[in-house]
Amino acid sequence: MARTKEFDPEAALDAAMRLFWRKGYEATSTSDLTEELGIARASLYGTFGSKHALYLAALDRFLAGATGPTPADILTSRTSALESVRDLLETSLVPEQGDTPPGCFAVNATVEHGDTDPEIARRTTGNVSRLETALYGALLRARAEGELAPGVDPKAAATMLTGLNHGLKVLARAGEGQSDRIRTAIDSAMSLLAAPPRADAG
Repeated sequence: MARTKEFDPEAALDAAMRLFWRKGYEATSTSDLTEELGIARASLYGTFGSKHALYLAALDRFLAGATGPTPADILTSRTSALESVRDLLETSLVPEQGDTPPGCFAVNATVEHGDTDPEIARRTTGNVSRLETALYGALLRARAEGELAPGVDPKAAATMLTGLNHGLKVLARAGEGQSDRIRTAIDSAMSLLAAPPRADAG
């Protein structure tokens, strides 16, 4: 009969996700992981297989929305499509709470690994594509509701906002000192997207 594991794998995976999020893959040693997760090296490898496999599992957990609403959820959460776009961008302004680091684990993974690791690249590229698709849908809705400025191409704007969102996450990683810069970037982007107020008919 197999031995019962002496720890909760889900809790361990959550702790690993936050550790990799804070420190990155290369800077996180096996000793760091065993200390943070509170498990023996044998249990770590017996459960997750390797540091790389654990990192992929942690990234999958993050992308599934383990730390809160996904971008797609945020972009469909408001009656106003443009307000939902602002909400998404403003997630970069949320201060660090508890053991959740600032910035974005997936964006950190993109910056650290680029396309050098096929498994990580597949996940981060898919994440970018999903975000861009969700933003495109929100902007189409904004156009249908008369919120989008004339001449704004929803597809091109979705690509621009995807890049902006990733850049804001990198700035957020630098700490609260970047908050004013992040707010200015968000306000500027939204001013380009929003239709001018209608003149009173009367």
